[in-house]
Amino acid sequence: MEATICSLAVKRGARGGIVCRVTAADLEIENGALREQLIERDATIDDCRTTIAKLAKDVAALQDVVKKLLAQRVPAGHRVHEKQGLLFSAPVTTMDAEPAAPSVDAEPDDGGNEESPAQPPTTTKKKKGTPRKPGKIDTAGLPSEDRLHDVPEAQRIDPATGKPLVRVGETVFEELDYQRAQLRVIRHVQPIYGLPPEEQKYRDVTPVRADLPPRPLERCAASANLLAWLLTQKFANHLPLHRQEAIFGRDGQRLPKQTLCDWTLAAAEALRPIADRLLQLVCAGVVLQLDDTPVMCQAGRGEPNFRAYLWTFVNPQVNAVAYRFTAGRASQLLADEIRGFRGMLVGDGYSGNSAAADKVSGDIVLAGCWAHVARKFREVEEAPATAKLFSDDIRKLYEVEREADNTSLDPRGRARLRRQKSRPILATIFSRIRRLRSQFSDAGSMAKAMDYVRNQRRALRQFLREGLAPIDNNACERAIRPVAIGRKNWLFAGSMRGGRAAAVIYSLVESCKLAGVDAVTYFADVLVRVATHPANRIDELLPANWAARFAPTATSPA
Repeated sequence: MEATICSLAVKRGARGGIVCRVTAADLEIENGALREQLIERDATIDDCRTTIAKLAKDVAALQDVVKKLLAQRVPAGHRVHEKQGLLFSAPVTTMDAEPAAPSVDAEPDDGGNEESPAQPPTTTKKKKGTPRKPGKIDTAGLPSEDRLHDVPEAQRIDPATGKPLVRVGETVFEELDYQRAQLRVIRHVQPIYGLPPEEQKYRDVTPVRADLPPRPLERCAASANLLAWLLTQKFANHLPLHRQEAIFGRDGQRLPKQTLCDWTLAAAEALRPIADRLLQLVCAGVVLQLDDTPVMCQAGRGEPNFRAYLWTFVNPQVNAVAYRFTAGRASQLLADEIRGFRGMLVGDGYSGNSAAADKVSGDIVLAGCWAHVARKFREVEEAPATAKLFSDDIRKLYEVEREADNTSLDPRGRARLRRQKSRPILATIFSRIRRLRSQFSDAGSMAKAMDYVRNQRRALRQFLREGLAPIDNNACERAIRPVAIGRKNWLFAGSMRGGRAAAVIYSLVESCKLAGVDAVTYFADVLVRVATHPANRIDELLPANWAARFAPTATSPA
């Protein structure tokens, strides 16, 4: 432990003596530093005890292995000296450990100990909890149908008097029913009006007929409702097209997977202007969060699959999320997607983020993610007590954020609170890393966690400057999670075109979730509306804006 010497104010007295003055503030600072060193020393001792206990367990396991190997090696009937093969002459004990109780699995001593026989293993019975009663299902928003189960009129007679009985009440039982979805054909009939046949040979009149309603896709047999269901099943419910093909087949209609794929690509192309506008709005703020996840992509016939990336972009001020699909993780590909952004870029420690920011503009500042830091210290194994010190400090940072949320502070107030309460916590974390880093091996998880914080120090402090900046990148990680779940079903993207189409639909599906909009109803309405909607009013078709403007008049597909 480092020795700390209190700084003294030294002054010579009138008679040549030396007078030392120690202020109360100096003592308080000194006491705080000593308390911090005591806490770290206790954590180091706890880590040592944990390590010793683990090593003792390993030694015991190795001794058992040696005994088994010797038993296999020695011929039957050959006596081995009791001391042969032991790695250590005495069992290893941990610091301050209580005497261990005799293990029921241990071998008995040679002399036997009749006074303290081994106790049989005790098994604890798990208490069976009270069966949970099924809760009442809220069916207030569902359509209902009454089915009357009445007694025949001949049985509604009083047996004593023969007079008819009157209705005095009723019992009602509600049953939740499901009507299986089915395909149907809608025939659009356009009557044509013209002259009667007897008059057509004397004069010509152009026949008239009514216009067809707007269609979602030209020369496409699928209605808007079917396309909406197809997109929602694939990108919200993670149901690949080949499974949807099988479902339609069981319903009696064969729809080839290639046809479903063509419809999906065409629908995504029609919706692309809305997704592009979403990304523009997300990149227009002062804070931009980003994250990425790898997606295997097919390169074409005869070519090996390659690793592409799906990026997610979030703005704390915009109730939406935008996705983009790129052929790799190169900084230039990312720079092309965020070329209009100026402000604070929140992400992990990936170096490509910094390189992309430099290529876009010198006005982009990188901010770090404290959730990544907390995760790294949770994964530390060799020094749990020291890791807990860091985890407790990170928890204090989040307590400051909760305080700001509970008091509904504006961005300036949040930044002020962070500078007041979070800045001293950061100073404690960084100073502890400086003191303790040399105690851990470079190959260990604790050293790697400390190095991550040390390398990201500047980025991890940026949230103190801007109240709009989040302390972590969890919003982006939540947005990327549905893609990771769906990837277990569809495994790879069929092409770059398919990956870009997926990014368009994911942008709208996840934005619908954030806005509380039903994706099927949204797609069924917007796929028809987008073809004729003015381009300068495209903002009206964003999920959150659509919910306020068009949702009351849109009908949910049957």
